[in-house]
Formats: sequence, C-alpha cells, structure tokens
Amino acid sequence: MMKIFFTIISCLWITAAATAQEPLLSTSLSRDSIMIGEQVEWSLKATMPSTMQVYFAQVDSIGHGLIEVLKTTGPDTLQRTKDNITIESKLLLTSFDAGIYELPQVPALVTHSNNNRIDTVYFNSVSLKVKTLPDSLLVAFFSADDSTKVKLLKDIKPPIKYPYTLIEILWPWATMGLVALALIAGLIYVIIRLRKKQPVFGKIKPAEPPHIVALRELEKIKAEKLWQNNKVKLYYTRVTDVLRVYLEKRYAIQAPEQTSDEILQALAQLPLPDYFIPKLREFLSTSDLVKFAKYLPAMEENESAWTLVAQFVDETKEQTEKENAD
Repeated sequence: MMKIFFTIISCLWITAAATAQEPLLSTSLSRDSIMIGEQVEWSLKATMPSTMQVYFAQVDSIGHGLIEVLKTTGPDTLQRTKDNITIESKLLLTSFDAGIYELPQVPALVTHSNNNRIDTVYFNSVSLKVKTLPDSLLVAFFSADDSTKVKLLKDIKPPIKYPYTLIEILWPWATMGLVALALIAGLIYVIIRLRKKQPVFGKIKPAEPPHIVALRELEKIKAEKLWQNNKVKLYYTRVTDVLRVYLEKRYAIQAPEQTSDEILQALAQLPLPDYFIPKLREFLSTSDLVKFAKYLPAMEENESAWTLVAQFVDETKEQTEKENAD
C-alpha cells in the first residue's frame, strides 16, 4: 500500500515539475467595450520560472489599422521570487470605427537558460467592442413615451434653395464635351494602331521569374550597407522578407503569413539539399532574436545571412528551357 502511495506522489511531483517549466500567459482588457475615440488598456502578462526569459513582440497595428496602438509600456517586472518571475507589457488602444474586434494572438519568444532552447508562445486573443452610442441612451429612447421621443429627436430641416450660378448651368455641357473629345481621341488611337497592325493595348509583359526578383532585391540590400550603418533589425527584416516572398512564388508556400517554425516544417516536405535545413533554421532563429530581442549578431553572422539566402535562391531556382538546353 505504501509503495502505491509513493508511486502516486512521485507521478504528481513529476507532472507538477514539468508544468512549472511552461510559462503561464494571460491577457486582459481594462474594459470589454469603449465608445468611439475612447481608450482602453490591453495587458499581456507572463509568469515563468526564473531560469526563463520572455521577449514580447512589438504590436504596431491591429485589424488593418481599425484599432490604433497609441502607446506601449514595458515590459515591466511585477513580481520576482527565488523561483518565479512575473513580467507585464501594456498597450494603450483606441478606435474610431464601431464594431466588435478580435484582438490577435501576440507571439513572444521564451528562452531557457539551462539548455539554451528558444520557444515561440502566443497570448490568447480577446474581443473588444467599439460602440457609437451608450446602450443606456438607446434603451431610454425605445422605452420612453412619444412625448419624450419628441424631445430627443427633432424634425430634419428642409434644404436651403440657392439660385443657380453660371458655372452650374454650363458644367453639364462642358462635361459632355470633354467626354465626346475623349471618345473621339480613343477611336483615332484604335484606328491608327489597327492600320499599323499593332495590338491596341500593347503586349502584356511576362512576369519575371521569382529568383530574378529575389536576387535583384538582395543586391539592393547589399548595396545599401544596412548592418554596416547600425540598421541591423532592418537588414534582417528585409533579407527575411526576400526569402519569404521567394518561397511563396517558387513553392506556393504562404511564408509571408507563417512563423519561422511553420516555414521550416513546410521546407522539410520539399526535395531540398539536406544541408539547407539546419542553416535556414539557424538564420531564421537569429532573425527572430534580432527583431524580437534586440540581439546584435557578429559581423560574420550578418555576412553569412545574406550569402545563405542568395545561395538558397540560386540553387533552388526553377530552370528555364534555355538553361536546360545549355
């Protein structure tokens, strides 16, 4: 009996220890609804063991600009003990468009100092309602008697009539004249093009191959010398964007909307040389640290990042018929 008891206690202790290694994430709003133009505070809080560190992602825009981020505060340490630490970041939001908005899941990087492992975690999404009129006013209006409604709403004033001006009289005729001239000019253009046996609207230029576009953008980045001028974050952002766009055009991978782990999972399904996967994993990890944790790579890392993406594009480009003949 005692053996079974100690076995149960050991299992519970192991389970609790494993759970304690995962950060506890919470997100909340200071209030669930606001009027148009009012402000609300969005709190992102992480509680984790002291052996971990968390780096919050920067949020600049929400809902395609319908919700504005006025100010970001933190991250600040709320509580620190021997074993655990609680860190919080706050965002001040406002909106000028009525509706119910789902605030997105915000990513964060968690590093483990005991094994140098890096994980990506997400704060849960929350809903925010933006109203145009207080609910109390609408309830009062629809529940009031007719005499009260007359006080709340007044008749619309009729439009004020002004005498016509000379411009208003001549404007329709001038507009029709311009339209007629445009039609005549278009007809003359079509006739001239047809007599010369030329296409009326010109020849559609074929789209450039993805590797041509990617290599041209990489040469632009190299010429701008971004990381040499202390623009390391912009440098890694643009190099990573070139890789994401190339993967989307070349392999139909939705890389611009995917995380680094999702991109690596998609690449693992492609017939690529084996040596590219670990190199790309290291490059994407370094890029995330630069963008989220203000990590400053060495000069050799900056140079190898550009070289790796250029080599990957060059070796995985789609061969044209002319190249295959050569």
